[in-house]
Amino acid sequence: MIPFVDLKHIHQPLLKEFQNIQDTCLKNSDFVTGQLVNQFEEEFAAYCQSKYCIGVSSGTAALFLALKALNIQAGDEVIVPAHTFIATAMAVSQCGAKVIFADVDPDTWNLTWEKIESKITQNTKAIIVVHIYGNPVDISPICQESKKRNIFVIEDAAQAHGATYKGRKIGSLADLACFSFYPSKNLGALGEGGAITTQNEEWAHKILQLRDYGRSDKYKHEFIGYNLRLQALQAGFLSVKLPHLDHWNQERRRLISLYQEYLKDTPISFQVVLKNAQSVYHLGVIRCADRDKITQSFTKNNIGYGIHYPIACHQQTAYSIYNSLSLPIAESLSQQTISLPLYIGLKDEELRHITSILTTDLSLI
Repeated sequence: MIPFVDLKHIHQPLLKEFQNIQDTCLKNSDFVTGQLVNQFEEEFAAYCQSKYCIGVSSGTAALFLALKALNIQAGDEVIVPAHTFIATAMAVSQCGAKVIFADVDPDTWNLTWEKIESKITQNTKAIIVVHIYGNPVDISPICQESKKRNIFVIEDAAQAHGATYKGRKIGSLADLACFSFYPSKNLGALGEGGAITTQNEEWAHKILQLRDYGRSDKYKHEFIGYNLRLQALQAGFLSVKLPHLDHWNQERRRLISLYQEYLKDTPISFQVVLKNAQSVYHLGVIRCADRDKITQSFTKNNIGYGIHYPIACHQQTAYSIYNSLSLPIAESLSQQTISLPLYIGLKDEELRHITSILTTDLSLI
């Protein structure tokens, strides 16, 4: 059995450090926000080449609070890609704003300015670009054109911890950037967690209050806020893992390069990465017209896999008003992509076996 993902290879070497963090929390009765959260926020801000980082309870909370900090509300429109996890769109809906779905580029599977421009109206207040699977969006033209129109740009970096674009880290390129620390992420907590990075002091301060009941002092509340704080224990775990992130990302890139080498003469295609960018391959996604044939063979041969995402966002029941919308690239990706096993600890011989199944058993060559 080769699993789709296996986290024990990154966690087992760090067990002693995780225990030390737990002991520290118990000793100091430091459980919610506090010193460990402050420490991680400083570390992650520096890592992302950003001035500010605010830890929150999840990646979805990060998106929601980023939108609230920009005063996105009913009557506003926010453009999002149709090929993403549903949280990107739902955070907009939770603010009462209108989701505007856009199609993605057929090669990078990301939003581009060309896909966005036709969706802009007088009500457009923000664009959420998603660095899908850890692959950076070509964000410079999007930011440049959006600034001319007074439209905010938010990075959904939930899958892109450590990715770079034009030599800069994802998380420092737009107005705000939102991260998830779900356990399976490249930088994952041992539970839920998220963060927002920004260069803007005013927004950072507002998000600090929004995550904690609109609080300005212990019992002073300036506006309606929320309980969306990052737990100290999770912040401590993240501080333990952060120094290893670049090494883990490099290993992911090495494994993907092997997949690409072994599968180069097949009808399988990979996500295209911009020449001035570096993906961190949160997922090892391939595209093939006959996905069912692959899933059947993997099941037969005890190989794990994932499907991300089998229903495009605009075709979900939750967004039934958009079901008739035609976004052909997002729709085809939902039917043709499959995520291969990709994790720290995946052995080269296991990877070679996976590709052998794809090329020999499926007769794809």
